[in-house]
Parts: sequence; structure tokens; C-alpha cells
Amino acid sequence: MQDPQNYKWLAVLMHYSDGVLPVGAYAHSMGLEGMVQAGVIQTAQDLGKFLEYDVMDALSRTDIPLAGHAWRQADDPPALMTLDELSLAARPSRQLREAASKIGKQQWRIYQQTWAKENAEVDAISWEYFQSPVVMGYIFNREQLPIEAVAWSLSYQTFSLLLQAALKLIPIGPRATQALLHSAIEAGSERFNRALKVPQDEIGASNPMWDLASAQHEKAPARMFLS
Repeated sequence: MQDPQNYKWLAVLMHYSDGVLPVGAYAHSMGLEGMVQAGVIQTAQDLGKFLEYDVMDALSRTDIPLAGHAWRQADDPPALMTLDELSLAARPSRQLREAASKIGKQQWRIYQQTWAKENAEVDAISWEYFQSPVVMGYIFNREQLPIEAVAWSLSYQTFSLLLQAALKLIPIGPRATQALLHSAIEAGSERFNRALKVPQDEIGASNPMWDLASAQHEKAPARMFLS
């Protein structure tokens, strides 16, 4: 029989992948609202293509590589700070930069109050921007999760956040969002491991339509989300 302690990391994975984790993600659409306002995404089919192509490209070129490098460099605080700055710089609009920082800051606070409670080593980390992918990479390393869990959890969290926002933005139901979540994860599964191998100096992606939509969101005549 397997030692239950060998699977303790699964509890951390479930905790941080939980959609009800109070990190403020519900207040953000990560540019999806801007894409809907621009007329790019109007149907479930449009949303599915957006998740499988645009979102997966951003994940595999930016967020997953950032988290993977943070996992590998968890023992090097200056390197983590460099990744934190890189993550901020890689986001094309103020709203997206702030969203990643706000969510990361709440993830860090929850970690300090739970799994890392009274851990002086963790308290000594001094983040400047609290960019979520970098914070998550560090946490998963410290709790002995395999590096692959970083890619899967980050992708699941991102797809889930966008699909929850979509429920308020386009005519789509909860069961349809679950089908889209499954399709997106299946489509991206082969790219997750490759994304973890992206060199640090090649991190970054560009999507002009998504970038413009997220930047214009600030000036929208009406909006439901912060980003």
C-alpha cells in the first residue's frame, strides 16, 4: 500500500486549482470582455477557438514558462525577482499586469496563512509585483509538487477563469463551458510539457487583437470586469 504522505502534494494542487479560492479572479475577464465588446467572440464556437488557439498560445509562450522557471529557481530569490519583473513586462496592458499581481498577492497571502504558516523561509521572500505565474511556481516547488503540475494547474485556472467570465458575457450555459474546458485541456495537453522547456530569454507572446481589446477595456462605456 502506498504511503499517504507521498500524495500530500495533491492536497496543495487541489487547494490552488479550486475555482472558489478567494483570490479575486471572479472580478477579472483577462481581456475577454474587451474581445466580446469588439465583436470577436459572440458564440460558444468563437470562445472555443479563442481558448484553444489564443489562450493556449499565451499560456505556452508566457505563463507556463514563467511558472516553470520559478519552480526551478525557487532557491534563488534574485532570480525569482527577475522572473517577477519579466512577467509584468510581458503583459500588454495595465489591466492585465494589475490582474496578475492582484491574484498573485492573494495566492501568496493564502499560502502564508495555510501550508507555509510560521515558515520563516517563506516570509523572507520579498516580492515586488507578486505576478501569479511566478508565485505559483515558487509555491509548487516548496510544497514538492512535480513541475508538470504547475503547467496543468495554471492552464486549468486560466481556462476556468475565462469560462466563468463567459457565462456573464455571451449566451452560453454551464454545461457548455465544461465541454469547452475539456476540449481546451485536451487540445493543450501535448503543449504543456513543451512549454516548460521554453528558454527564459524566449518568454513572451503577441496577439494584437487581444492586446488591443484588453487595452481599450479601460475606456469602455460600460464594463462588468476590472480587466
